[in-house]
Amino acid sequence: MAATVPQTDMVTVTIDGIDVQVPKGTLLVEAAKAIHRDVPVYCYHEKLGPAGLCRICLVEIDGMPKLQIACNTPVADGMKVHTTNPRVDDGRRAILEFFLLNHPLDCPICDKGGECDLQDYAMAYGQGASRMVEGKLPKPKAVDLGPTIVLDEERCIVCLRCVRFDDVITREQSLRTDDRGAHTIIATASGKPYVSDFTGNVTELCPVGALTSKTYRFRSRPWDNHRTTTSCTQCAVGCRMHVDERANTLLRTMGVQEDDAVSDSWLCDRGRYNVGFVADERRITQPLLKRDGEWVQVDWSDAIATWAAALKRAGTKAGVIGGGRLLNEEAYLVAHVHRALGIENLDHRVGAQTVVHHDGFASFVDLESANTIITLGRPPSQLAPVLDLRIRKAVARHGARLISVGDHAANSFVPETRATTADELRAALGGELGRVAQIWDGVMIPDGPALTAPMHDLPNASRVDRYILPEDPNGRGADALGLRPVNGGLTTRAMLEAARDGKLHVLALLGANPMLRFPNRALAEAALRATPFVVVTELFMTESAQLADLILPVCSAFEKTGTTTNLAGEILAVTASVRAPNEVIADGDAIVLIAEALGIALPGVAAMEHAIRELVRTPPAFAPDAAPGAAATIPSGALRVVRETTIFTGGGTLAHDDRIAQLRTAPRATLHPDSARALGLVPGDVVSAVAEDASLPGLAVVIDPRVPAGAVALVDGIAAAPLNTLGTAAVVKLEKALVTA
Repeated sequence: MAATVPQTDMVTVTIDGIDVQVPKGTLLVEAAKAIHRDVPVYCYHEKLGPAGLCRICLVEIDGMPKLQIACNTPVADGMKVHTTNPRVDDGRRAILEFFLLNHPLDCPICDKGGECDLQDYAMAYGQGASRMVEGKLPKPKAVDLGPTIVLDEERCIVCLRCVRFDDVITREQSLRTDDRGAHTIIATASGKPYVSDFTGNVTELCPVGALTSKTYRFRSRPWDNHRTTTSCTQCAVGCRMHVDERANTLLRTMGVQEDDAVSDSWLCDRGRYNVGFVADERRITQPLLKRDGEWVQVDWSDAIATWAAALKRAGTKAGVIGGGRLLNEEAYLVAHVHRALGIENLDHRVGAQTVVHHDGFASFVDLESANTIITLGRPPSQLAPVLDLRIRKAVARHGARLISVGDHAANSFVPETRATTADELRAALGGELGRVAQIWDGVMIPDGPALTAPMHDLPNASRVDRYILPEDPNGRGADALGLRPVNGGLTTRAMLEAARDGKLHVLALLGANPMLRFPNRALAEAALRATPFVVVTELFMTESAQLADLILPVCSAFEKTGTTTNLAGEILAVTASVRAPNEVIADGDAIVLIAEALGIALPGVAAMEHAIRELVRTPPAFAPDAAPGAAATIPSGALRVVRETTIFTGGGTLAHDDRIAQLRTAPRATLHPDSARALGLVPGDVVSAVAEDASLPGLAVVIDPRVPAGAVALVDGIAAAPLNTLGTAAVVKLEKALVTA
């Protein structure tokens, strides 16, 4: 809810003869929106602030001899403004004539056709014919700007929205302008491809067809698309997004301008571009049963009967791993059905995370008001990218202090204080803290309680908000809705150990891939091979699915409807955008079928919705499920392992979306320059990480001073180089690969 503005801070301005009250300091372009007056803009964007570059937003103000730009003129009490009249229209017509001097007339083939501001304003204010006789200035066309974007310089009107987004919002400063005047072009500051986790936003910000998406280029026209609004389920932020499909083919996703509370209108590139998997030919579209080591197709009735029979034989010697990728309704039904059978071995946590949420509901907007932000563990930029934009905004625009605690390869683009010891943290927390936000990745680390002790009691803080970043999109929802062990139930690790030892007879993996994500791959593999019956709900033949006995093909998040819970505890709507393939159903429908086969009564829709709201509102008490181990001893020549996370890893949807293969994180070993120098390694060398009797080969050496000296950052979740091959090793040695002819 917006804060109430004191009456003394309001001014009255007359726009096109209509009196309107707005807060003091409001820009004219925003004041006009209050009475639904459309002032044309190119360079201005409400999230970027005023620029005053393009001049298309000319308005007339009584008492001023010249037309003024509405995007950079604040209102004043008693001001009388005209957003349209012959003088204003002539001024805009002149500005448009300059824009069109060298702009190509290629609207029929331009991707922006039908949703182009230049096209719209040219029709509204422009001249019917050009007065120029000289030829248009040619510029480069179809420039490969980076992995996601094609740039057509001829169409660029140099509004600089893209450059300012990269400067004001992400703070990465990767884009700039080269040359001057009519020869000005957009370029990268480094001369290298434009790489960021947020590149797709500039294609939306571009008011013309200069910046276009590689995955959508020449695919469709906006009037041929059908649009659905849903919530992104790639991470636990839950950004609202528009999904455009045509002929049941998912073409693109776009941010929701009004989603101030969650995404602030932005999308990360994982959420924006990882959609091609929906139509990938490798999708599993029929239930598969393993007979004599071979997969055979079966119908759903036989698949459900086989699963039900296995559960009847197992009794309570069964367990469920996963569910953090399920919708709220599906997670609730999974817990309901299994507990009706007396099964308490339920856990959605598949990776290294043991704690999923604190007892609190601080919002994302609250984060921007923090005076001090403390991050612990893996950086938010890779677990919740759009949330990290809030952190950058709080630091860069509002003056918040950012304190980064622990050993990790931080990648902040704003000033921060690093603290790797309790003394360093205590020193960083000196002085008045004001409002504090604590952000944790939920992983228990060696010596964690001793390290974080100074942040547990903060008498000089006016308020403390806590956020935990779930590893799975609906981790917080799954945790609240019953997919966690209680009443003596087993955790994921305990279930895998019991299965390995022959104590579990049925194991259900619901949207989970422990072979890639569980910290100990050897244990996961031994458990799956030893369990008499393993059932998996999946889209693809993942590493874990290959070891299953029954695979049930299920819908992606774009093919089902329900709700999800983000890391702030907000329940968000998920709406189906395309139809699933034949014989593919939602996880929830599969649970309904197994309940019917077992004679288990299910709650009605209204009762289930009420229960979900209540359970999410009153989650289980915060309690770590595992104690941190002791810090490892570092032998001579060895390095501490920093487990790194990036948004472009995984063996499921990302691995099966070839359109964005360039975005996938390559296997790497990232070292501090001092560590690399001591080992005689240079960038580009290929090494193996060796721990006891396990080895992880094929890692390219990368040098980064943000990695702590004496440590190596290894990326978790890469299917081509699974870090869990090394088990829970905290120390490794790097061996340089031999070069063969």
